This record gives sequence, structure tokens and C-alpha cells, in this order.
Amino acid sequence: MRYLFILKQSPYQSNLAREALDFALASAAFDQDVSVLFMGDGIFQLLSNQQSQQGKKNIEKTLASLSMFDIDSIYYSHNCSLERAANPEQFSLNATNASAQDIQQLLQAADKVFSF
Repeated sequence: MRYLFILKQSPYQSNLAREALDFALASAAFDQDVSVLFMGDGIFQLLSNQQSQQGKKNIEKTLASLSMFDIDSIYYSHNCSLERAANPEQFSLNATNASAQDIQQLLQAADKVFSF
């Protein structure tokens, strides 16, 4: 099965961003083909050198573990990065720039889509 996880939450606004990443990692651990797409405020999860809020774990370490679970299909919305002035050179991991057309293709190729 091909799973697409769409992450739209800022990293520390709630626990949802972390839980979505944990769900993606668990899915990959059970041999699912997992892709991750960062959109909206989820783009901020990709920024390096984050300062987590009190009582919340730094999300950068979880992002770094994606490759250990063979999650190599990582994308970010080009439009969302422009809207939020997020510079891809400041991202903590290598993510592929996805146009609106690319995102449509990701959605069509997925068997299941999870949006957080």
C-alpha cells in the first residue's frame, strides 16, 4: 500500500505534528510505502535549528529518523514555502520541491491519504 501523509501543522502548536510523524514512522515499520508532504504551516517543521517549546520534544530528531525507516519520498509545497518565506536551504532534511501538479500526482498515486 502507498500511504501519503500530508503534514499541515506547525511543529509546536499542538502534539499533532509529532503524532503524524510517529504514525508515518509506524506505518513504514510495517512495510508500507510511505511518502510525506509538508504543506501550509507544516513547512515550518522542516526548518533546522528549531527551538522547541517548553515540555515538547524537538521535532528535528524525529524528522532525521525518517530515512532510517526508509521514508525517502519527502516533499514540500512550493507555493506554501513561498507564502511563508521559508527558504529550502534552511531545511533540516532533503525534501523535494512539489508544484501543484506534482501534489496532484502524489494524491492520485496514493492508496491512502492521511492529512494532519
